[in-house]
Amino acid sequence: MWAKVWSILQAIALLQEKPEEPDLGSVEATFRVITTALPNVITGDKNLGSAGMCPHAARFAKGPSPGCQIARDPQNRPPSSIEAWFTKESFEDLFPFANLGSGPHPCYPYSYESFIIAARYFPNFGSEDSNEIYDARENSRRDLAAFFAHAVQETGENNIGLYNGRQSKQDAANCFYRGGFYNWFEGGPKSAFLPQDFPGYRPEDGVNCTEGGQYCQRSRESDFWSPCATYNITENVFQSCYFGRGAIQISYNYNYKRFQDWLETQNIFVDLLKEPNLVITSMEPPLAIMASLWFYMTPQPPKPSMHDIVMGNWNAGKTNEEIGYYGPNFGATSLVINNECNGESPTEPGEGGESRRIKAFKWFCDYFEVPPGPQDSLSCKKMKLRFDSMQYAKSYGPKWATAWKSEPCDCEPVGYEGWILYYHPDHYPAEFVAFNELNRKRCVEALYENPAMYGMTNTTSQCLNYPRED
Repeated sequence: MWAKVWSILQAIALLQEKPEEPDLGSVEATFRVITTALPNVITGDKNLGSAGMCPHAARFAKGPSPGCQIARDPQNRPPSSIEAWFTKESFEDLFPFANLGSGPHPCYPYSYESFIIAARYFPNFGSEDSNEIYDARENSRRDLAAFFAHAVQETGENNIGLYNGRQSKQDAANCFYRGGFYNWFEGGPKSAFLPQDFPGYRPEDGVNCTEGGQYCQRSRESDFWSPCATYNITENVFQSCYFGRGAIQISYNYNYKRFQDWLETQNIFVDLLKEPNLVITSMEPPLAIMASLWFYMTPQPPKPSMHDIVMGNWNAGKTNEEIGYYGPNFGATSLVINNECNGESPTEPGEGGESRRIKAFKWFCDYFEVPPGPQDSLSCKKMKLRFDSMQYAKSYGPKWATAWKSEPCDCEPVGYEGWILYYHPDHYPAEFVAFNELNRKRCVEALYENPAMYGMTNTTSQCLNYPRED
């Protein structure tokens, strides 16, 4: 419901609001009827048009300053397989209105340069692996289509005013789904999470937030592993806030910290709890797309990664397999990013949420000339057993069976969701299962450092009186 209302309000705002020095283009250009069919740069399909056919988007960003910092990879990672077929021309045809209508630019959060740098850190993204349903080429394109589809829903312009009857529905769709990578901040272009004097038209506007943008989840575990650094600047303005930023909106302190921890494994050191807006402003390396790609590629039990779902490398469980809901799938990815399972709207462009994700995925699959899959596989509506109801160990916790004994404390896999993740071998790829022993040791270290986090004392848990084993 909220997604639908927000789409309508956003469309009205784009027609009525006049941002500081906007560039909306001429009335003729903005509302012209599209009559010329230009082929898209990958397939040559005239039905999908090109960016040049679309009316100008509302432009809220002025453009980067002269001499600005361009996106750069300090580690100079080798090219990924994506770069062999997905070009800068393709990116700019698909996302002409990125960066609040200013267009792709290597000094701004969203650009081809930022995208390929992010992809180089995730070589499995868009990799050409085959399965029983799709061949290598189809899998690589479907992977990108899924990521782009979620970006359209999360940070796209989503201008429903394009469906004004002045052009065909196909032409309207061709421009609507080219609206991805538009917003930097949650609730953009003018975000209610930002102070009025800094509405979100510049990357640096996201340093501070209003009360609603704090997004600090508190618990004993969260306070230990991802303590919020949020503090008041004034009565109503806060710094170090964890509202959504980037292509698919990484949000909450725990996700910023998990992403920070992953960056450290890549020898990239930033303090995202203290400076979360680096997700938008960092250019060396650029993090706005990388943070979202990390979220797309990384399982967080009980949820598999969206990438693994699309590629068919996930365990749907017996209950879902019995009804034919398993294998390469787009629908279940909506459950990972948001709990939306309403299916696809019969109207165009339809409401936001899962429907928009589905329609966007189908459009990008058409663009890349690959099959989206059966209609039932595009929604999680049919999924009988959802991730949070699947019964298997998901994290590490104290080994209570031995905590009372006269021996060192230990941790073991537990069935509830905790901070230290456990990757069950039946549900997650081997590359993540390999982290289990390290994660167990992290749990034990934390147990000794802060036993109160688990409700343990030296009296109730005798194991604390014995030094931990390395």
